[in-house]
Amino acid sequence: MKKHKIGAILNLNEDGTKLAPLTDKRPIASLPFGCRYRLIDFPFTSLHSASIESAAYFLTGNGRSLHDHIRSGASWGLDSSIGGGLFPYTETDVRQTSEVEEPGQLSNFYHNQIHYVVRSKSEYVVVMGSKMLCNIDLPALLRYHQEKEADVTIMYKNMPKSTYLANEAATYFTFDKEEQDKITAITTFEQLPLDAETAALSMNIAIMSSEKFIELATQAGKKNENGDTLLLIKDHLNENKVYGYEYTGYLKDIDDIQSYFEANMDMLVEANYNALFNRGDSIITKVKNGAPTFYSKDAKVSNAQFASDCFIEGEVENSLIFRKVTIGKNAQVHHSIVMQGTQIGEGAVLEYVILDKGVRIGAGVHLKGTADEVMVIKKNSVIESKKGV
Repeated sequence: MKKHKIGAILNLNEDGTKLAPLTDKRPIASLPFGCRYRLIDFPFTSLHSASIESAAYFLTGNGRSLHDHIRSGASWGLDSSIGGGLFPYTETDVRQTSEVEEPGQLSNFYHNQIHYVVRSKSEYVVVMGSKMLCNIDLPALLRYHQEKEADVTIMYKNMPKSTYLANEAATYFTFDKEEQDKITAITTFEQLPLDAETAALSMNIAIMSSEKFIELATQAGKKNENGDTLLLIKDHLNENKVYGYEYTGYLKDIDDIQSYFEANMDMLVEANYNALFNRGDSIITKVKNGAPTFYSKDAKVSNAQFASDCFIEGEVENSLIFRKVTIGKNAQVHHSIVMQGTQIGEGAVLEYVILDKGVRIGAGVHLKGTADEVMVIKKNSVIESKKGV
């Protein structure tokens, strides 16, 4: 099959309000995940697996933590000086507010996206974000798109309706009754048929020709509609052939603290871990060398994952422990996420807790959340025993 050049646009202007305080100083894309990864690693790995060498990402704020993680994009093959490269567009919200609005004027957001596509000389454009945690096969998506002779093809996953009942931000597809994979409407959960057992959840991942992207982006840009992929096509379904491509692997919409916690806990289940990490190529992340984690003779570990450079003397159960974490004697960590550089003192007890980077928990401190309401401790917080619960 002819090798087609694909450019990638990553819209990382994702609303992290419900993920605070984890997103107070970082975008969703740089949220730590699974002991040693960041959420951006998953879409970038998909680009690498498809031999995509050119990508642009759009981000509100300065994104220092994201830039520090991805640098030149070399880990994912995005540092090519010949027809490739990684192009950051940051502080898009600041640029947008400084624009002088004129009727019919193309917004700066889409002007930059179109400029990237033209300069990349790509035949196709794939558009995606980072909050849909998945491991996708982009070459398969392209083949399907070509076979259907589609204008736009969008990935979706059939989900039990009950799964996303509470997610007001989720978007769903309805399909043509005869041509069952052709999308006829983009709807909310409330608009779905009452008798439907499953719902086609949009993954906000789409592929189209560069010409079609420029056409749709120009139309959206003149309306000042800046955001996810669906804004490009929601008003143009009738005049375009828009198809859905079903994804069958692991998927989690990282939309709030609960979904973030559940996604990490899912990785303690072998079937979920394999469905995400062992589907196709291995997930690539920034390399950080370290010593093996040390477990003392008193340490007790059950159904947990650990990164390198940890020192474990206490009890850890059903938890994920990131790099350079110290857990003191007689400490208990259950159903929790402990991020890089955290220190947990002797006799401390944690249950259903997320500790952000660099937290210090004093000796004897008790912190307890619940499965439905996880407790989150902000980055670099210090909690001594007098503040224990």
